[in-house]
Amino acid sequence: MSLKAIEHTNLRVVHGACPHDCPDCCALETEVDEHGRAVCVRGRADHPITRGWLCAKVNRYLDRVYHPERILYPMRRVGPKGSGEFARITWEEAIAEIAVRWRDIISQQGAESILPYSYAGTLGLVNGAVTDSRFWNRLGACRLERAICGHAAEEAVLLTVGGRLAPSPEMLLRSKLVLIWGSNPASTAPHIMPFLRQAQRNGTRVVVIDPIHTLTARSADQHIQPYPGTDAALALSLMHVIVEEGLHHPEWISAHTLGWERLLERIMKFPPERAAQQHVPVAGRVVAEEGQGGRGDGVLREGAAAVPGDDVRPGGAGEDRPAGQREDHCRYRRQAVHRILDRARHPQTVPRSAADRVGDRGDARVSDESGRE
Repeated sequence: MSLKAIEHTNLRVVHGACPHDCPDCCALETEVDEHGRAVCVRGRADHPITRGWLCAKVNRYLDRVYHPERILYPMRRVGPKGSGEFARITWEEAIAEIAVRWRDIISQQGAESILPYSYAGTLGLVNGAVTDSRFWNRLGACRLERAICGHAAEEAVLLTVGGRLAPSPEMLLRSKLVLIWGSNPASTAPHIMPFLRQAQRNGTRVVVIDPIHTLTARSADQHIQPYPGTDAALALSLMHVIVEEGLHHPEWISAHTLGWERLLERIMKFPPERAAQQHVPVAGRVVAEEGQGGRGDGVLREGAAAVPGDDVRPGGAGEDRPAGQREDHCRYRRQAVHRILDRARHPQTVPRSAADRVGDRGDARVSDESGRE
């Protein structure tokens, strides 16, 4: 991406990596002129993941770096809050004013009354995780796990999986079933999408579980939309079917995990029927079997909703329904759970062509380069 169509001479190419907190970790090529000003940034064409293109955010990186309204100097508010009245001050003035106020806070309340709160931004490991830590430790400030948004989930991943690691995108090409649960890689990790598309063309089935009809869900073979906060019951019911059908490996679990017995007790209390009765039923079209002409007409009803446009509300498949309908719903939910597992064991050719997918969602690469989703 170039700033403007301006002739430049003596350009040099600087190789680097995208600084954003993103799993794609794109390889960048930045063209710099003789004055040290970047004039173009692009993805490396020979990188196996980046493949020469960047997401909408980084594709416009230089627009923000050199934007005339970008704040480059300390500013002090000189009017009431919300008035937008600021005046530029020097770095020395800013540092001195902060130091005076902090000394006053520390003398009256103690250093632990200062709580550092930040995240990575576009900082590398030195600026983002070394220098600041030493400063706050020296100051004696209160300790915080950097940010408050994701550490509970990260701790859960460490306790259950052992590390915050993810498979290489190439692994998607070797998968029979890809289950995307609460994630939207088309928007948050777009360079995965070409691999996902190729996997689907090879026959891989992609199932998205998300309350929101995301960009990723639009191109999935199946989209399951649980009500927010009910996916734990859905997960337990899936595990119940796995255990009930003997698809797990008890010996391996016993040798490599802790707490399996307690989890198993919980799993056995959550058959799909119970999940259905607790309003796990999804809000919208979930399982579509190929109907006449391959249009996906035959919709397997889940909960209160069968097709888009139904009046969906919690409890629509609950106790207010006649007993016969509740039994039908439980049976359908069990079929849906079995269907997911069956796709993993017996993958079928993806019924929709690649052209069909591009037609109803837009190609991921084109979408990201244009900035539209």
